[in-house]
Amino acid sequence: MHTIKACFVAGFFVVYCGPAFPQQTAEMDSLEWVYVQGRYKKEDRLSLLHRLAKGSDDPQKILTYSEALIQAAGEADSIRYVYAGYIEKGTALRLKSDLGNALQSYFQAAKLNISKQRLAKTYIAIADVYSIMGNHNNSVSYYQQAITILQEEKDSVNTATALYNLGDEYLKTGQLDSALAYTKQSQDISTASSYAIGEAYCLGNMGKIYARSGKDRQAEANLDKAIKLLQELDEFSAIAEYLLSMSHIYSEKKDISVAKSYAIKSYELAKKYGLKKELSDAAQKLSALYEHSGDLLLSLRYYKEYITYRDSVSNLEAVQQMADLRTDFEISRKQKEVDLLETQKRLKIAERNTFIWATLFLVAVLVISIYFYRQKVKRNKITAAQKMQEVEIAYQKQLLQSVITSQEMERKRIGADLHDEVGSALSSLRMMIEKYTVQTGSTEIFGTESKIAIDRIITNTRGIAHDLSPLTGGAKGFLDAVEELLERVSQSGKIQATLALDDEASVTHLSDAEALALYRSLSELVNNTIKYAGAANINMEIFKQEAVLHITYKDDGCGMELAGDKKGMGLHNIESRLGMIGAVYEIETGHGKGYTMNIRLPLQ
Repeated sequence: MHTIKACFVAGFFVVYCGPAFPQQTAEMDSLEWVYVQGRYKKEDRLSLLHRLAKGSDDPQKILTYSEALIQAAGEADSIRYVYAGYIEKGTALRLKSDLGNALQSYFQAAKLNISKQRLAKTYIAIADVYSIMGNHNNSVSYYQQAITILQEEKDSVNTATALYNLGDEYLKTGQLDSALAYTKQSQDISTASSYAIGEAYCLGNMGKIYARSGKDRQAEANLDKAIKLLQELDEFSAIAEYLLSMSHIYSEKKDISVAKSYAIKSYELAKKYGLKKELSDAAQKLSALYEHSGDLLLSLRYYKEYITYRDSVSNLEAVQQMADLRTDFEISRKQKEVDLLETQKRLKIAERNTFIWATLFLVAVLVISIYFYRQKVKRNKITAAQKMQEVEIAYQKQLLQSVITSQEMERKRIGADLHDEVGSALSSLRMMIEKYTVQTGSTEIFGTESKIAIDRIITNTRGIAHDLSPLTGGAKGFLDAVEELLERVSQSGKIQATLALDDEASVTHLSDAEALALYRSLSELVNNTIKYAGAANINMEIFKQEAVLHITYKDDGCGMELAGDKKGMGLHNIESRLGMIGAVYEIETGHGKGYTMNIRLPLQ
């Protein structure tokens, strides 16, 4: 039975038909040299490992490269290549006849977050392994699951592949009606999709089904068509198998001459391309045919070849000698020569392997040492960069603190000058006006309106001075300054401002720097509300929860949309001041939703 086994190429399954062509072998050798020498870019490593695992015809190499691919893809967090690694690993284990672990690898691939088409292909690979194990029920179940998915995805080529393999599974168990039905479905899809190799295999299997059903003419016609298609595709393994099927058909008809011709064609083709299993089967058939026709010498010759190739396929350690027996002495002497040669060969192999392993060990030690050295250098660079960044941040913070401190000192000086010099001068001016008015008894020159205007100037000047240097008395001064700020807002008559305070003790632990930073931030928020929000109410709440001071500022204005990292000067100032004292904030706003800022300051 020739099932199309799981080997992913260009979106469909292909069949391995013997040794690699010289061009392919040279290409793989070149890729291996590139990988071993490290002559590739870091970003090409996963692709290179995948090509090595997929393109090799040596199961052990496939296993080695696929395991390396799984590890590298895991480190790179590439699900695509992790999946490919498990698929190739499953293929290698299947070729090594380690079917239990092959299944485990395919199931690992199926667990990954992959596309439906890849999941269906994985189910086909799982079904193929169950088929080899003789587990018919599981094999059929996974083929059918794959077919359902592929039909939903309208993947005609892979649907044809899965239907063919399901038909082949029924053929193996002798359920010929089911085998024929699924094989015909596969052939129809392959023909419609111009999938030549699929059509050829379907024709071949249908020929074998007809042959087992006793329909020799239909069997012969289908096998003949299959062989012609496969010759165009250079699918020599399948051709050899189907030629042998033709030989079986003519053998059943008692047409020994034609049966021999087909068996000889199968034998010669298998020998030309080194197909040992097909050689063994063809030699066995020829031995039986020549025995039937009475040519015992040729029958014995082909039987010896059958035994030789059968043992080679089975990976036996020694090939049985089929030469004519002469004398016990000759047999003993030849056996001793063989044993001596084998011993010498084993010694050479052992010496070579010892040298290779010692070399590999030294190379591994060197590679590991280089790796850890590079990791150490990398860690040191990262640590140094982090330290430099921390120093830079500390410097920027210190610089910002100095700027803010200088600003506050200058504001305090200007406020004091306004209060002491300008305020005193205005007060003196007002007293002079009042004195002059009393002495002259006249209100015409300096009337009531002039005094009101001077009073307003004095009030504004004191307000400006207070804003420049608002805090006196630490935490208590902070509350007084906030209350006075909100009172001035309310006195304007346009906005009603209120303060909710759970307890004056909430702010007793504030330092002067913290109190000033918080006041400046709240003052900035009030100014923004007055200028831009069009609000009717400002509500401020101050409370302490555990060791954290909470301040909530809220207005019912027009709100705004926060555009990512884009911030105005006012918000930048607030952010800088709060950052200097270790406070954090959150903003809740939106068009027509007002504006809320929640400030949290851990208290010392």
